[in-house]
Amino acid sequence: MATLALAAVGAAVGGALLPTGISVLGAAISGATIGAQVGSLAGSFIDQALFGGSGQTHQVEGPRLSELQLTASTEGAPIPRVYGRVRLGGQVIWATDFEEKVITSTSGGGGGGKGFGGGGSSQSQVVTKEYRYFANFAVAVAEGEISNIGRVWADGREIDLSQITYHVHKGTETQLVDTLISAKQGADNAPAYRGTAYIVFQALPLADFGNRLPQLSFEVYRSVASLSNEIRSVVMIPGSGEF
Repeated sequence: MATLALAAVGAAVGGALLPTGISVLGAAISGATIGAQVGSLAGSFIDQALFGGSGQTHQVEGPRLSELQLTASTEGAPIPRVYGRVRLGGQVIWATDFEEKVITSTSGGGGGGKGFGGGGSSQSQVVTKEYRYFANFAVAVAEGEISNIGRVWADGREIDLSQITYHVHKGTETQLVDTLISAKQGADNAPAYRGTAYIVFQALPLADFGNRLPQLSFEVYRSVASLSNEIRSVVMIPGSGEF
C-alpha cells in the first residue's frame, strides 16, 4: 500500500522538479519516472517493516511488565483474633518477585500454490510473544489457631480455589515451615510463623488482575467448641449478677 502511494507522490514531485528530465547514456528519463522509482523504493521499506516480505518473519510482542508492584504490607498492623466465622482481609507477610512466562505462537507461513513457472510461493510469518505473570506470596489472616479458611475473594469476586495451588496454615504453635517458602528462602532462612494463621499462594496467575496482586479477603472459621475448657461461667439472667 505504501509502495503504490509513495510512487504516485514521487512521480508528481519528480515531474514538477525535473520537467525536462535528464539524459543517461543518451537515453532521456523523465522526472516523473525518477520520482516514481524513489517513492516506490521508500514505500517498499515501509511495507516491509509493517507487513514483512514474502517468506520472512515478523515479530509482535505483547505488553510486558517494566516494574514489579506488590500489594502494600503495613508494618505493625494488628492481626485480628477470630471467633466463629468472619470475612476479613490480611497482611502480605512474604512474597517473591513475579515469575514471567513467555508464550510464543506463530501464524501464517507455509507454501502457496504453484505459479506459471512451476515454483511455489511462500507466505510471511508472524511470531507473537505474550508475557504471563505469576505470584508467590503469603497472607496472614488471624492470630492464633483457626479451624479453616472457606471462600476467598479477589477484587470483590470469589475465586475458584480448585483452580489454583495454595497452602493453609492454621496458626498452631507447632506448625512447620511452608514447603514453598522453604524452597525459595532456604530451610535455615524460612520462618514458620507459629501462632499466626496464614495462607500461601503458589504461582497465582495475575492476568485477570491486571498483572498485580489483587485485593484479597477471606472467610475465616474458628470453632468455639475448642474453647469449652476455657469457659468458667455463663450468665443465665443478664444483668442480675448471677452466674
